Parts: sequence; C-alpha cells; structure tokens
Amino acid sequence: MAGWLPAKTSKEITVSNDLSMNPTEMDAQSLEIKLEDLMNAHAPSLLRYAARMVRDDHTARDVVQQVFIRYHQLPDADRPADGAVRSWLYRVTHNRAVDLIRKEQRRKKLHEAHAERDLAHERSQRAALNRHRTREVLDHLHLLKENERSVLLLRLQEGLSYREISEVTELSEGNVGYLLHQAVSTLSDKLAKGGAS
Repeated sequence: MAGWLPAKTSKEITVSNDLSMNPTEMDAQSLEIKLEDLMNAHAPSLLRYAARMVRDDHTARDVVQQVFIRYHQLPDADRPADGAVRSWLYRVTHNRAVDLIRKEQRRKKLHEAHAERDLAHERSQRAALNRHRTREVLDHLHLLKENERSVLLLRLQEGLSYREISEVTELSEGNVGYLLHQAVSTLSDKLAKGGAS
C-alpha cells in the first residue's frame, strides 16, 4: 500500500528538514536566506553608487561587501525594518565610501607633506653646498686678475646680471661673459690642484 504514496516534493523535504532543526539553526538559516535575497536585490545598485563615489571598482566591491557583513552582524533589535532596509544600506554604503575618501585624502596629504619636507631638505643641502662653494671661491679671489675679480664678485656676491655688470664696469656683455668664464676656469684649476672641491 505504501507504494502508491507520491514522492515528497522538494518543498516538503525542506519543511520536514526544518522541523528537525532546533530554533537557533532555523533562525540562522532564515537569516542567511534573507541576506542572500538582500544582496541579490540591492548589491548591483549599491556597487554602482559606491564605484561612482570612490572611483574604483575593486574598492567599491570591498565597501559593499563590508556593508552586507555589517548588516549580517547586527543584533535583531538593531536591524532596520523591512521598509527601511534599502535606505539603511545606502546610508552605510555612503558613510563607508566617504570614510575611505577622507582616509585617502589624509594619506595623500601626508605623502605630499613628506615629499615637500624631503624637497625642502634637499634644497637646504644644495643651498649650503652653494654657500660653501661661493665662500671657497671668494677666499681665493686674490688668485684672479683685477677685472676677473670684479666681474666675479658682482656676479656671485651681488647677484647682478650680465647687463648690470656691463653697466657697472663699462665692459660689453660679451666681455663680461668672457671674463667670468676665465675667472671660473682659473679658480677651478687652482682649487683642483689644491685639493678643494
């Protein structure tokens, strides 16, 4: 007689299996089903929103995954009502994206500050080296002819342009350039022979 009974449907099997579970297991299973439904319903739009916010698809996926993890970890009492779930998901996605953007901006500012500090240190070292070289050159001016010494002083110490030196010394700009070249060449040779840099 038992052979005529119809086979159980998959729905009946699920119900009978559910009856063998304790209430905690049933709650966990129903929560997983609900979470999967939520993800299927809202993940695509949340991903689209997050990607536009953070401008990176990979980061957007991380954001949305964290949102659903947070939802899953909420105690029942804190979980939003069915009608408020969508806005809750968007709000948490928005907040997480904004946090990441601010964190990235802080990281970028910190990186820029480090780069600026390194650049300032490099400039300071270069300036100190230039001052040292200038001092070294000025200490050896007595090795130059008078006209070479005057144009070099006006250029190095006073910072005058070729035109200004030309006006002061009444020499042509070409002559000023020649004398400066001669002065630098003479000092370079003398300093190199003396072991200076």
